[in-house]
Amino acid sequence: MLELSERIKEHFRNPQNVSEIENPEGMGAVNNPVCGDTTKLYLRIKNGVVEDAKFLSFGCAVTIASASVFTEKIKGKEVSKLFLGTDDEVVQRLVSLIESELGEIPPIKLHCPPATVQVFLESVAGYLEKVGRADLSSRAKSLIPKISEYYKRGEEKE
Repeated sequence: MLELSERIKEHFRNPQNVSEIENPEGMGAVNNPVCGDTTKLYLRIKNGVVEDAKFLSFGCAVTIASASVFTEKIKGKEVSKLFLGTDDEVVQRLVSLIESELGEIPPIKLHCPPATVQVFLESVAGYLEKVGRADLSSRAKSLIPKISEYYKRGEEKE
């Protein structure tokens, strides 16, 4: 049987921010390439700050817990500041927002948090394009392939 941390179980049983946002500033959807779990993310952004984040997911406990934690962690964050640093630093920081909160994730489930980060990058790229920040939109899109490296974690341990 797969052993999940108490934090994962808590966020799975009582996920935060489950719903849609009507007319969101940013919206994206992802099908996890490893397991097929799906997640949609909706962003309400005002003056460059994430005011609200909601998600809908059809997936396992770790997928739902990842989206629950991430939507909580990005609220109040200035979008442009999330992209400070090298590409690797940005991706690591975004994935760490989830993993630092959830505790130990079984190796077979390490592909779940990156999907949440990917859907965020897609959502925020659309928003940035709409507000004329093509530079940051391009940066967000360019980070999506970097996420593929994170999907591979845990494979050799299965």
